Amino acid sequence: MKKVITLFFALLLMGSLLEAQNIKLPPASKKAAVAEWIGLTKVAIHYSRPGVKGREGQVFGGNLVPYNEGTPFPWRAGANENTTIYFENAVTINGQDLPAGKYGFHAIPAEDEWTLIFSKDIDSWGSFFYDENNDALRVNVKPSKGENTEWLSYDFVNQTDISADIRLRWEQKEIAFTVGSDVHAVTMANIEKQLHGLDGFNPKSYSAAAQYCIGADKDLDKALAWAERSIDRNFGGQKTFQTLSTHAQVLEKLDRTEEAQASIEAALPLATMVELHFYGRQLIQNEQPKKALEVFQMNRDRNPDDTFTTFVGLARGNMAVGEFGTAADHFKTAAQNAPKGQATFYEDLAKKCEEKMGKGG
Repeated sequence: MKKVITLFFALLLMGSLLEAQNIKLPPASKKAAVAEWIGLTKVAIHYSRPGVKGREGQVFGGNLVPYNEGTPFPWRAGANENTTIYFENAVTINGQDLPAGKYGFHAIPAEDEWTLIFSKDIDSWGSFFYDENNDALRVNVKPSKGENTEWLSYDFVNQTDISADIRLRWEQKEIAFTVGSDVHAVTMANIEKQLHGLDGFNPKSYSAAAQYCIGADKDLDKALAWAERSIDRNFGGQKTFQTLSTHAQVLEKLDRTEEAQASIEAALPLATMVELHFYGRQLIQNEQPKKALEVFQMNRDRNPDDTFTTFVGLARGNMAVGEFGTAADHFKTAAQNAPKGQATFYEDLAKKCEEKMGKGG
């Protein structure tokens, strides 16, 4: 009986120890994640951050990250489980194509050059089960000396509208590689997908899609088709200032001036005060100051009871054509009726106009 009791408590203790292994404790290497979007493409990195912990000068080329030509396996570019990198859409890595997806990230460091590996295997523990047959891409980069970094880190640097560099830093070593995206192609594909869903029944969606192409100055024939769809009542379109003015802008881009003029003339009577104001601002940006002033004057004539927005428009229109005295007077009127906290801004603009007058501007 005594032996049975002893065995029971031994089994109970063993079971307790096994259960204790599931207790969550702080890891020696911190878990981390960073993400960034390049256009509509999400790029996300999940990794663990080992620390230098007093081993300065012993991290790279030593036992921690050996320069061993990837034998018997490469470095996991982090700690613990696989470092992974996710790309929502197809990208380029230092100019080389890489399909959309999630990849295990490994590295073969050396003194003068590192080989970076994007592996289709994302579930293995670290690099211990690495198989080069799962490689999706390899690229070579040059390491450089960086600021002392206690905990290994990844971040996004040198960002543009179509690319970003992913930088790895640890101890006093850093490497970086460039992720590029065909933002326009991704955006167009996304627009097409949305217009095949519920957005395809909304004329504003077609107008917005056309506006994107106008801004990008690409796919203008496609933009025209979308703009025409937005005003075609047979397809649920509506003739509003937004849809007609977008239609006019596409036609203008295509040098179809007379048709563009007809569309904008149909649009102007439908515009609200705010829409007219921002259309005038847009004309100034498009270096059409005289047309802008005409629109601002139209807005003032239509909205005689307004005491702020239409005067700001007249001020900006006169400023654009070089009538600084008139512009200063309108800015002063706008300042008197400006929303709380904004009066000083318009008073300063009036002073700048008066200074230009004094200089003969």
